[in-house]
Amino acid sequence: MKFLLFIDKVYSKIVIFFLLLSIPFAMVSVYLYMKLPNIIPIQWGITLSPSNWGSKATIFIFPIVLLIVPTFMSKKTINSQEKSITGRMATEIIMLLVLAVILIMMIGAYYFYFKMI
Repeated sequence: MKFLLFIDKVYSKIVIFFLLLSIPFAMVSVYLYMKLPNIIPIQWGITLSPSNWGSKATIFIFPIVLLIVPTFMSKKTINSQEKSITGRMATEIIMLLVLAVILIMMIGAYYFYFKMI
């Protein structure tokens, strides 16, 4: 229970961290946009080989998602939707996991894009 209370206390700070993290990723996306070819891989298979290709403008999806998700899942929004403390904490933990997965996917995709330059 102490862990859940800790998450509840630091949730707002973590959300602000992810919001601020979208700024450097947006700048990296602009840099990559100028350097990458017009068609880039946008999906990778289990063997990490490209399985789908698309426009290089898709690199802006990650920073936009990283900006939108924390904005709409602020502590104020969660508190207005969920009345029980257990439900609020569960929602906060799920959102932090979603943000962590998005961040890991961004780092992996940008790693492949930098290898293409």
